[in-house]
Amino acid sequence: MKDSKSNKGWIGLGAIGLFFLGKMKWLFALLKIAKVGSLISIFVSLGAYALVYGWKFAVALVYLIYIHEMGHLLAAKRKGIKTSNAIFIPFVGALIALKEEPKNANQEAYLAFGGPLLGTLAFLPAIPLFMMTENPFWLLVITLGAMINLFNLMPVHPLDGGRIVGVISTKLWVLGIIGMVVYLFLHPNPFLILFLLLGISKWWKEFRSETTRSQRDIIIELNQFGLRQLEQYAAATDEEKIRLVNIWNMEASQQYEKFNNMKSWHIPLFDDNKLKEKQLTEVKLNIYRSLMDAANSNEYQNGPTDFENIGTYERIAATFFKEVQQQTEIRDKEKSYYSSSLKTKVIWFSLYIGLAIFLMITSLYAGDLMEQYKTLLP
Repeated sequence: MKDSKSNKGWIGLGAIGLFFLGKMKWLFALLKIAKVGSLISIFVSLGAYALVYGWKFAVALVYLIYIHEMGHLLAAKRKGIKTSNAIFIPFVGALIALKEEPKNANQEAYLAFGGPLLGTLAFLPAIPLFMMTENPFWLLVITLGAMINLFNLMPVHPLDGGRIVGVISTKLWVLGIIGMVVYLFLHPNPFLILFLLLGISKWWKEFRSETTRSQRDIIIELNQFGLRQLEQYAAATDEEKIRLVNIWNMEASQQYEKFNNMKSWHIPLFDDNKLKEKQLTEVKLNIYRSLMDAANSNEYQNGPTDFENIGTYERIAATFFKEVQQQTEIRDKEKSYYSSSLKTKVIWFSLYIGLAIFLMITSLYAGDLMEQYKTLLP
């Protein structure tokens, strides 16, 4: 009887192989993408899992993780975003690093959703295979696949769910953080603590985004002020130049004294106003120092347009100009990154909830069946 079930298992394995061969030819194309380092990490993880859980469990787990990561890779390629190859980390999972940032939260959600979506498709063939053979191995594949992808849908950054719900509302990250805390209480794990800390950090950064953008506006204004001061200096008489330099020198001295009085232990970590004041004081100090350096150089040339072979004065003007451009670009991206239409929010909410519900039902149903078949598992 046992041999019969074993044979059915191998027949089932052959069937799933034919399924991928006939219907999912992209799998072989993906294998060509993997480089040596990626393949080595796969075999290292396979060996590590096999030593602890057995080779069948190891093969199932690595297969499910691999297809999940390939979902991210395919999504990134469709959007024209360059990535690294999948790197497997034993007992942690795998990751694909982005070589460039997504343009907006909608694009980030697209990249994130590719993993759980393809990861779900990866274990679907195991459902009919289990129904045909009643081999608990396929039940293991179903359970693992549902749990892996459901966990990744938890709305905590940097998990896939956190990246998906970001386009809906970043306020949902709070629910994810609470859920992660509860999960950690029930299932303590040092890696989950890392995810939780990263999630809190991302939420805190977005929570302070309005303050950050306001501060960035001031930095832009200060650098524009620096440019105007240089233009005024260039057109001034010798007497006016002396007056400007004296003003700059006095302001630099005041900012220097103010900055030195702001000891780090005087500024609470979560006091945005004091942190902002200290950072802006440092920016002001650097602006006036640069103005003094420019005035002392006596090498002014018209226009901060040529960044090569230029004098100190012109180089400082170019620095102010580039800072205004860069800070403006960053500010505008930060302001618009999580902005999306109501239609987009509804679509992503539907996709996210739909997949989460399916995985939750599958996980619960397969988990109940696992209790019945656990004595037959290898």
